Amino acid sequence: MKEAICLLTSEKAISVIEEDRFVRSPSLSIRIPSVISVVGYSSFPRKKVAFSKLNVIYRDDMACQYCGRRYSMRELTVDHVIPRSRWESITGKGLTDGFASWKNLVCACRWCNSRKGNRLMKEIGWALLREPFEPEYMPHLVISHDKAEKKGWLPFCSVNVKIIDLIPDGACPPLSHAGARVV
Repeated sequence: MKEAICLLTSEKAISVIEEDRFVRSPSLSIRIPSVISVVGYSSFPRKKVAFSKLNVIYRDDMACQYCGRRYSMRELTVDHVIPRSRWESITGKGLTDGFASWKNLVCACRWCNSRKGNRLMKEIGWALLREPFEPEYMPHLVISHDKAEKKGWLPFCSVNVKIIDLIPDGACPPLSHAGARVV
């Protein structure tokens, strides 16, 4: 608490939630802070993002990159843009050289993944919503808006946290035009 008071009095932090009790000195009376926010702090570690199915889905904002609809996690898969059966003939590389990589995997709903099969998108007249890429950064925490609100965390979720809307099973709201949601 001493460090928090020092940060507040030196204006290096702001009080977000305060208790009803006070700390008093001869020249100052301050409500005891429950939560403070350090002003201008931006030293969050930015590690290389681990390559995984889950991170591909998060990178693509839980939206099928073929049809643009958002789905619940259990309705999503990842799809190889260039299929395994065609990789070597198209790229001239072996399966260990870029096949399972950020740039060849996209988030897809089960229906689109099944319809695409082992074909290339140009063969069926499809286009990706966004070219696959290796993300430079992923938030440290992904949390549903409802949970953050119930726990009283919303005021503290502005940095390094991605807030998502839970998608009811069977509901597939379209992705916004820019492909982004309020975070």
